[in-house]
Amino acid sequence: FLMIRRPPRSTPSNSSAASDVYKRQTLEELKMGTRTDNPPTPFNTTEFLAAASSLGFSASNAMRLAESLYTNGYISYPRTDNTVYPKSIDLRGVLTRLKLGELGGYAAELLSRQLTPTRGKKETSDHPPIYPVDAASRSALGDKEWRVYELITRRFFATLAPPCLIETQRARFSANGVMLKASGVKVLDEGWRRYYIYSQVRDAPLPPMEQKESYAIVEARLVEKQTKPPARYTQGALIRKMEELGIGTKSTRHEIIAKLYGRGYVVGNPLKPTQLSFSVIDALKSHASSITQPTMTRTLEEDMDRIALGVVDEVAVIEESKEMLSEVFDQLEKNSTSISESIRQGLREDAVIGRCPSCGHELLVRRSRKGGRFIGCAGYPECTFTLPLPKFGKIVVMDKVCEEHGLSHLMVLNKNRRPWRIGCPMCSYEEWKSTHEKQEGDGKHTEHSVGKKLTDIKGIGKGYAKRLEDAAITSVDELKSLSPERVAELTGIPLSRVKGWKVW
Repeated sequence: FLMIRRPPRSTPSNSSAASDVYKRQTLEELKMGTRTDNPPTPFNTTEFLAAASSLGFSASNAMRLAESLYTNGYISYPRTDNTVYPKSIDLRGVLTRLKLGELGGYAAELLSRQLTPTRGKKETSDHPPIYPVDAASRSALGDKEWRVYELITRRFFATLAPPCLIETQRARFSANGVMLKASGVKVLDEGWRRYYIYSQVRDAPLPPMEQKESYAIVEARLVEKQTKPPARYTQGALIRKMEELGIGTKSTRHEIIAKLYGRGYVVGNPLKPTQLSFSVIDALKSHASSITQPTMTRTLEEDMDRIALGVVDEVAVIEESKEMLSEVFDQLEKNSTSISESIRQGLREDAVIGRCPSCGHELLVRRSRKGGRFIGCAGYPECTFTLPLPKFGKIVVMDKVCEEHGLSHLMVLNKNRRPWRIGCPMCSYEEWKSTHEKQEGDGKHTEHSVGKKLTDIKGIGKGYAKRLEDAAITSVDELKSLSPERVAELTGIPLSRVKGWKVW
């Protein structure tokens, strides 16, 4: 890694420091060129869900919002494989309608140009690509619906816009017989990226330089790095992979991913497989390997397409499928005991929090006879150590471990809400206990006397105060200006806890 700069016009000849720092290096070659980045193709379902995933939407939530926009007349049908606008779509007519909306300025710009839409590789006759059919405003839609509508509209604009032009710069230096290289980029014309703000190129041009000019190496560092594992799949990347492997359809892929979450096979985004998922896959590979391969699903999907086209007889396909599935079920039934044991072991490993501070046995997420949840010691009944857990939501054990208590951090997942990061359950409990005892001890906190600081409110400790501040809620007045539902959405704090603060 080298940092270079032009040396001063003159340096003291008797300065050893100057001779060490300002070593003369020569620019041997400077090449300037241009690169054309073509506009993206129209949205089909797969590409839309992948793009929405990069904005933080789950696949199922993005599809739900898109279907709502469709039924309310703002976008076209969101379940499609098509990536080519049919000639029946009046693109100028669509832009004229969009001029009346909040993004109308962009539509007006495009109407002044000749329109040449991009074309993807897939062209079907059932439904057009996903595009906006009417103007909308932020105030007419909810925040999430607007973000999805804006994504679809900006993608539509981008498919009608000109390419993005970028200047490329490559420099080659001679440094004591060693050839060094540097590169830079400069955006000459934003083109489609002006409209599709989700894909930007950052200007990073080289400084003005002249060939055969001398420059100085200001700093030289040897950077040591290690090979990193491949990145985990995001929901968007997984949907693309499912399409590539022929798993599911445009109408079911987001539902398949939702089931992976719902059944506890994955958590987070990017997706992290749980121990349960490894146990299930290992058991199935050992006893019914065909069900773990995409071949079976792909074959069934292709057969159904051939039935729709009249190429094969449905009775033959049904019989073949029944035979294939019967063989799988026979194997599963024959090995049900070992499969069950493997899955139980996976569930148990996913429930381990750490070691009990009282006796050293494992601490586990457990359920009481009444259905409540708590962290309990595997050494029960000899050891009765417990920690409380929230009543609702899915408990996820994270990789991060508390340095003080050696317990894994926890996260609670609730449908259609931001994840609630509890952190270390021991730290969380001690904070709650300290705050509760303080409030009961001083006796000055009432429902109508909340003080000026967030931590003066009964029920808000340092942890909740930090989560509020992270959501830009830094004072009691700012808190009171929002509804409890909005506070819960912004912070991930359970709504029941928020309502219990008694500030509204």
